[in-house]
Order: sequence, then structure tokens, then C-alpha cells
Amino acid sequence: MAEVRLQTYWSDCDPAGIAYFGNFFRLCEAAEEGLYLQAGTPRQALLDAHGIWMPRAEAHVNFISPIRNGHAIRVRMDPHFESPQRVRLDFTMFDDETGAKLANGYMTAACVDRANFQATPIPEPIRRALRGGIQQG
Repeated sequence: MAEVRLQTYWSDCDPAGIAYFGNFFRLCEAAEEGLYLQAGTPRQALLDAHGIWMPRAEAHVNFISPIRNGHAIRVRMDPHFESPQRVRLDFTMFDDETGAKLANGYMTAACVDRANFQATPIPEPIRRALRGGIQQG
């Protein structure tokens, strides 16, 4: 399990100043990207190095409390490797200042070979990054 702190902006919000529902997944994607960066390697570099893509197969969110414009949030990511080729990223979003739970849900990604778009095992360096581990040279 790992956690990433993000800042929300006006561009994330609707005219009422709360995060537009579709942007919850964009914030999760940003948190996932943060896991790779914390591990020491940008996501795209790992995908390129292993010749894979990680398309989303499923996504779900439970909205608990609005995310307000300008608020910092924390996104806790907890990966569950459902098979050698699939990972479910459970997430919980919290208000950084108050600790209030804002949302929870999951995104499932499948690992596919770029050449033929067929399922392939998730490489170990990507597994480590998603678990919040540091990449080794």
C-alpha cells in the first residue's frame, strides 16, 4: 500500500467548485503515476522497457464527500494482483487537511504485449512500483 498527495485545481471542478465526477479517475491516474515516480522510474519508461501497455479493464468509485477546488487530497493505493496479467488498484481518497474520507473504489488494469495486444504477465519492476517499492538499477 502506498499513498500520494495531490493538489486539486479549478480545472478539476464543475461550476459549483467541486471535483467533476469523471475527474476522480484522473486523480487516481495521477496517484498511480506518483507511485512510479516514488519508485524512481516514470511509468512510461517501464512500459517502454518491457514492451507492454496497461489498459484499464474496469473502474468503480463510491462518492462519499465532495472534493473542493484548491484542496489537497491524499490517495491511498492498494494493489491486488488478481492474476499474473491483471492488477486491481483499490483506492481511497482523503482530504489532506481534515483526514475525511472523500471516495473509494478501484481500477483494474490488464497487462498486454504491445506487438499483439495479448495478455502477458506484469513485469516484476512494475509490480514493485505499484506496491510502493523502490526500483533497483
